Amino acid sequence: MNESAVGQERLVSEVLEQGICVRCGACVGLCPYFEFVDGAVTVMDKCRVGETWRCVMFCPRLSYEPLAKEEKGPLGSFKRIVAGRANVPEIREKAQYGGVVTASILFALENGLAKTAVLTSSGKKKAPQGVIAGQRDAVISCAGSRYTGSGTLSALNQAIKQGYRGIAVVGLPCQMAALARIERHLASQNQEPRGIISLKIGLFCTWALDYRKLTAFLESQGITSADSFDIPPPPSEVFVVKVGAGSFQFPLSDIRKFIQPGCFLCKDMTAETTDISVGTLEGRDGWNTVLIRTQKGEELIDKMASQGILQVEEYPGEVLAHLIDAASNKRKKAQERLENREELHS
Repeated sequence: MNESAVGQERLVSEVLEQGICVRCGACVGLCPYFEFVDGAVTVMDKCRVGETWRCVMFCPRLSYEPLAKEEKGPLGSFKRIVAGRANVPEIREKAQYGGVVTASILFALENGLAKTAVLTSSGKKKAPQGVIAGQRDAVISCAGSRYTGSGTLSALNQAIKQGYRGIAVVGLPCQMAALARIERHLASQNQEPRGIISLKIGLFCTWALDYRKLTAFLESQGITSADSFDIPPPPSEVFVVKVGAGSFQFPLSDIRKFIQPGCFLCKDMTAETTDISVGTLEGRDGWNTVLIRTQKGEELIDKMASQGILQVEEYPGEVLAHLIDAASNKRKKAQERLENREELHS
């Protein structure tokens, strides 16, 4: 039996069969035997590719020579935090909140900071999934939040195989953790990761939903097609489904049962391994929270602000305290669950 077959078996037995796959897509596209189908990672056949254990190395739910990372508080390491929103009407019309992510990707593409982008499709007609987007219209069509596992990194694997360089990637914390592992692998193969991955933008995430279970629930409520989803900041406690000019609201208590179990094992709420991380801004509709983590991220935000593309303001101290509390709670609960899993298997 070749080593990659053993790697696939480990991924199947320890992740897929345990129900903790978060559909990040990192294993999809590495070989012909993993596919992202209707919102789920599917094994098509037994692996026969005699290369490496990359599916194991990249999976954020498996421990495989984990990344050495110094803990610097529940938000991770960052240079500064600001409130921001795009000043471009075209972006603001499509954005979920402040449009910082869409504006940042467009600015990077139009100013030579990236040559293409790996984003997540809108998923209006089928499950959201990763896409390679290099044109303005394609980028703007991906604006908004999905709230379900989306296999985004399958598009990154495709882009790398096709020879793309200077790729900007937008993803959830689990996807960005997997991307950090991918970058480590590229470096081990004497490939310069920053030549391939030029910009990393993370999205705040408490959890993501199982697409198939959510779809089945909505269909039971007579909703066969949704334009977008939203979870307004606390204390709303509702899940909003927008259909045409109208919308439906469901208590979050009805929706939490569809959370991917693997999300409960994630300690990262704010995508710590990125250049910038973006989320909603509590108490201010149409604004984003922006954590600026690296020099590259800082230069990007400062250039956009200086050119009037982005409006940046001081971050409210009381909101920062709430954000730290939320991130701390997620980290603490995930650590407890991870320890309990270890006890169960000891």
